[in-house]
Amino acid sequence: MNRANQATSCMVAVVLAGLLCGCAGLPTGRFDALAGAVKGVDANAAETDDGIVALTQQFMIFSPAPGPYRVDSFAPVIDVQGQRRDFDFGPRLEPREAALDVLVSYTEALAAFARKDYQGDLDQATQALGGSLQRLAGLATASAPAKQGAGLLATAVNGLGRAVTDRMRKAALRQAMDEAAPGIQQVVTFAKEIDSLATVAVGIMRDDMLRTANRISPADGVAKIQLNERVAGIIVDSNTIVARLKEIDAALDAIKPAHDEIREALDRDERAPLEKLKALVAEAKRLQRSYVRLK
Repeated sequence: MNRANQATSCMVAVVLAGLLCGCAGLPTGRFDALAGAVKGVDANAAETDDGIVALTQQFMIFSPAPGPYRVDSFAPVIDVQGQRRDFDFGPRLEPREAALDVLVSYTEALAAFARKDYQGDLDQATQALGGSLQRLAGLATASAPAKQGAGLLATAVNGLGRAVTDRMRKAALRQAMDEAAPGIQQVVTFAKEIDSLATVAVGIMRDDMLRTANRISPADGVAKIQLNERVAGIIVDSNTIVARLKEIDAALDAIKPAHDEIREALDRDERAPLEKLKALVAEAKRLQRSYVRLK
C-alpha cells in the first residue's frame, strides 16, 4: 500500500473512531433525572391544587349564600360589598396544571430522544406534549406568555426529527434545548403567578372562616369539641397549603438552571458533576416527603 492510500486509510479510521468513540452514547441518566424531577413537581402541584379546592368547599360551608337553603347555597360564590363574585379556584388552577403538563412532556421527549432506541418513546412524548399544548391553548384564563412559552417547547421537540447517529442527535439536542430555554422560563413564571394568587386566596378563606367560627357560640361539651376540631383542621390545612406552594415555587425555580446545566454539559466534559440538577432532584424529593407527611 502506498503512502497516499495509507494516509487515506488512517484518515477514514480517525473519522470513524471519532464517530464511534466521541459520541458512543448520550448521557441518558441526566435527562431521565430531569424528566422525573419535573414530573414529580407537576404531580405535587396537582395534589396541592386538590387541597385548595377542598379548602374552598370548607370555606363555603362556613359562608353559604344567605337565606333558605337552595341547591346552589354552597356554590363557590361570595358576596363582596353587595356583588356576587366567583370564588371557584379549580378553573383558575387548571391553566397552571396544563402549562406544567407541557413542561413534563417536553422533558420526557428529551429523555426519550437521548436513548438509543428512541423512536417509539419520542413519538409517545410528542403526542402527549401536543395534547397538553392543545389543552392549554383552549383555556381562556391562561396568559399569552404561558401559551407562547409552551409553544416554544413544542416547536423545539418537533425539530428533533429522526437523527441517525449519536453525533447528529447530540446536535439536535443542543438546538432543541437552546430553543426551549426561553419557553421554560415563561411557563415557570406563569406557574408561580398562579401560586401567588392561590396563596392570597387561601389566606382570605382561612381568615374568613376563623372570623365566622369566632361568632359561633356552641355550648361547652361535644359541640365545642367538634367546632375546635373543624377550626384546627382549617388552620393546619391552610398553613400546609401555603407552605407547599412556597416549596413548589422553589422547585419551579430550580428547573431552568438544571435544564441549562445539562445543555452546557453537551459542550464540555460530560463526566462533570451536575450540581443544579442535583438541587432540582432534592427539591422534588422534599416536595414528595412533604406530601407524605400531609397524607
